[in-house]
Amino acid sequence: MADDNLKNQREAFADFGLLAFNCRDLDVLLMRASELVSDALGVDLVKVLEHRPEQGDLLMRAGVNWEPGVIGNVTFADHEQSPAGYALLTHEPVVSHDVATEDRFEIPEVLVRHGVKSMINVIIVGEDTPFGVLEVDARESHDFNDDDIAFMRTYANLLATAIARVRRLKELERSVREQSILARELGHRVANVLGLVQALASQTAVDGRTAREFRDEFRGRLQALAKAEGAALEKHGATADLQELSEDILAPYRGERPEAIYIAGPSIELKARAGRMLGLALHELATNAAKYGALSVPDGQARLEWHLTSSDEPMLCMVWKEIDGPLVEAPAHRGFGSRLLEKVVGAELHGVTEIDFRPEGLIYKFNFPHI
Repeated sequence: MADDNLKNQREAFADFGLLAFNCRDLDVLLMRASELVSDALGVDLVKVLEHRPEQGDLLMRAGVNWEPGVIGNVTFADHEQSPAGYALLTHEPVVSHDVATEDRFEIPEVLVRHGVKSMINVIIVGEDTPFGVLEVDARESHDFNDDDIAFMRTYANLLATAIARVRRLKELERSVREQSILARELGHRVANVLGLVQALASQTAVDGRTAREFRDEFRGRLQALAKAEGAALEKHGATADLQELSEDILAPYRGERPEAIYIAGPSIELKARAGRMLGLALHELATNAAKYGALSVPDGQARLEWHLTSSDEPMLCMVWKEIDGPLVEAPAHRGFGSRLLEKVVGAELHGVTEIDFRPEGLIYKFNFPHI
């Protein structure tokens, strides 16, 4: 009889080794592992309990020969009055040869209902915290010996390793999927940026600039675009922080006067495309102010402020205001900068713009949906 038991246990180890090598699904692994333990020990009821620290319990994650509805629903306490809880907390096997006379623990009702008379509980360790408990429950009195206990402990340790492997594989698959998504997104973004660069080059040249003027203006616009892209890429390409983006774009225009540009507004995350467009818009406003507006004189100041409306469809409302600059006159014709501002907010961001050429200082308002 002892030789048969040893043979069954050796076969269980061999079969489980093959299972652990090939299995990539945790539920399948746990269920098949339960079946192998049942065959090895000749015990019909086996279960794998997963510890859930936040809920303070052990969930029956898998098992064999339990009533319908038990697996995936029934939980066990994780404290010392529970056989499984005690094994979890002490890392020691819990053996009950006769459940009817057991006075150390509170026997769970589901075990009583299934007629359990003997049981072994052993911990399933984890990489950081224990995964849970492996338990065998015999409906007939079973005198579990030291070999049975040693088998259970070894098997539970192998199961813990297999669980960790499956979890790592799942994490690797998730990471590969995310990288694939990011690669596709980067491809789209590069195409969009290249198209925008082409448009900037064409329009900058159309405005009748000299070669040097073209170079300087085109380079400035490219730098603004690069900063907006960099702000998004720092957050894995998903969003850009409006405050950080504004500071980055406008910092060169402060010169030796930090007070030359005032920036204020709540923290707002922008989608990458919105950040890209706003970066260009702020560059155009600051460049114009440095050439002709408030930033072209020693005491002038530009103020950028924004707020978010609290409606069902929130709007981002931004205001660029120049003060203490030279007398403002409305331009005779619109250059590319003005057209770009209208295109950025209107066509690209689906918003509205308002330009007020007040003699005492330009005011530019632009509102667009924050989605």
